[in-house]
Amino acid sequence: MKVYATEAIRNLAVIGHGDAGKTQLISSLLYVAGATPRWGKVDEGTTVTDHDEDSIARKITLNTALAHAEHRETKINFIDTPGYAAFVSHARPACRVADCGVVVVDAVKGVEVQTEKTWAYANEFLLPRIMVVTKLDKEHSDLGIALDSAHHVFNRAIIPFTLPIGKEHDFKGVVDVVHMKAYEFDEHGKAKEIDIPSAGREVVDKTRERLVELVAESD
Repeated sequence: MKVYATEAIRNLAVIGHGDAGKTQLISSLLYVAGATPRWGKVDEGTTVTDHDEDSIARKITLNTALAHAEHRETKINFIDTPGYAAFVSHARPACRVADCGVVVVDAVKGVEVQTEKTWAYANEFLLPRIMVVTKLDKEHSDLGIALDSAHHVFNRAIIPFTLPIGKEHDFKGVVDVVHMKAYEFDEHGKAKEIDIPSAGREVVDKTRERLVELVAESD
């Protein structure tokens, strides 16, 4: 087993409301990073972190679980946490030991009750956090509405690092606002770089401008 120096280990607490897509997000990250040979699916009961019989049968996370991947010589530990009310308290110790919180928000439903609760856990431990908006390929999904709900509930300026290409069933890729590059994904999650679509260029430019402004204000 490879041994990592302490500075080469990052612990991420993946938190949020139940059914926001936390477990599926981790499963996808593990597959893309090459940590697992196949893309595990919650609906098929093949994810790494939902490994107990009850979680598989109910298709929800009942217990905190760990998984890890390597990226650029750094070991990333993912702490998958429950999001339903009866089990969400498991997210608190995960926030206590994590280096960063990954707040998962459903693009259809936006911020929900347990999202707020897990955000409070992160506040309690002064945990830095990022937000991941999932289910952008679902009907009625909307990144703007999801981010607006987070801004309203958490009273924070929230600017995306990536923007979607396409919407709902036409969602097919993202634009990296930081590096100003666009990527299109195939059905296996493999990416290829493409030109930034001209139809969304104005939104991309405005988002990048706002992101730069926020970075300057925080310095």
